[in-house]
Amino acid sequence: MDLKHNPFRFSGDLGAAELVDRTEETAQVESTIRNGEKLFLVGPRRFGKTSILRSADEKLTRSGAIVLRLNAEAFPTLEMLVEKMISLAAARLKDKFAVGIEQIEKFFSRLKPEFKYGGPLQELSVSIGIDSTAAGNRPLKPFAEALDGLEKLARAQPRSRPVGLIIDEFQAVVARDGVDAEAQIRAAIQEHHRVGYVFAGSQTRLMTEMIMNHDRPLYRLGSNRFIGPLPKAEFSAHLIKQFRRSGFIVPNNDPVEKILSSAEEVPYNVQMLAHGCWEELRARSRSKPAKLTVEMVAAVLCNTVMGLDPLFTQTWNKLTSVQQRALIAVIRRQGTGMSSTEAAKSIGLAVPSVQSALRSLHEQSILRDDPAAGKVRTRFDDPFFAEWIRITVM
Repeated sequence: MDLKHNPFRFSGDLGAAELVDRTEETAQVESTIRNGEKLFLVGPRRFGKTSILRSADEKLTRSGAIVLRLNAEAFPTLEMLVEKMISLAAARLKDKFAVGIEQIEKFFSRLKPEFKYGGPLQELSVSIGIDSTAAGNRPLKPFAEALDGLEKLARAQPRSRPVGLIIDEFQAVVARDGVDAEAQIRAAIQEHHRVGYVFAGSQTRLMTEMIMNHDRPLYRLGSNRFIGPLPKAEFSAHLIKQFRRSGFIVPNNDPVEKILSSAEEVPYNVQMLAHGCWEELRARSRSKPAKLTVEMVAAVLCNTVMGLDPLFTQTWNKLTSVQQRALIAVIRRQGTGMSSTEAAKSIGLAVPSVQSALRSLHEQSILRDDPAAGKVRTRFDDPFFAEWIRITVM
């Protein structure tokens, strides 16, 4: 019985040893980079997309590959993203450091990089001399030049040393300039064959339109992979195994089914709820092993959701009345037929008002589309927000 370590971690992205049944997705990311191909990875937030990228990064790096993994949303400007890309490239080159800097200056010469050391650890940072706002420069010129420089770096490496660029939340790169930005990126990388590119995004509507619409520049530029829920049977077996390994009693599948259904099988939320249940079981295991029950899961769910009350209250109060009513309709109709006249009538609104509210809620990452079996169901990005609305509003 191990009551010191809670096996259900939900904060931060998971490493290769912690992922549950994402073998195929991780392998495709690895293969893309090893073969110098291009992959668009699309999946809602909380589904483990970033953990897949981290796992592939770890495996590739251990085998000697040069992998640059960045989250585009972390950088206020594209120039800052480019500067980080170059500094990572310098750090990943395993030659003597001075030689590495000299090579980087050559590969990215068009960006006029300047290197300096700073901070308590004397870390390397880079600034670029190109000005994307100067007359005649395209909005994405520094980014496009950086991609060209990365291809030059890759060609200078032996074939046994793959080079890859992984950009998470890729939609942030093209958000400002839309189709024009997509065209510039395609022009920059369509002839690249040594760098493997993985562009991942959580805004599923935007990413799907970008890569599936034949009128868009990134259509058929590479392979597409959509991240869905974990297979229910495997996820259920994993939960039961971890609870029992800790010495707790799981009499049947019912409490685990309750965890999965309450979290709508969203991996992050499942882990969070399972984490809370594990802590409750440990608190009850003073004299004998505690038992996981449906009632316990329901109580932990309520405590977990209400623990997030300040966040959910703030989000709710920022919404318009129409948007709030639209969310209630999504809950009542379980996300089906949301564009119908019947759905609009159920909350006393006109169809155009409901459609406008739903678009805004998607843009705010409060709702997401869940396509399956030829139909599209509207779901909450965070199923615990839906539970909060049930508890406090409905």
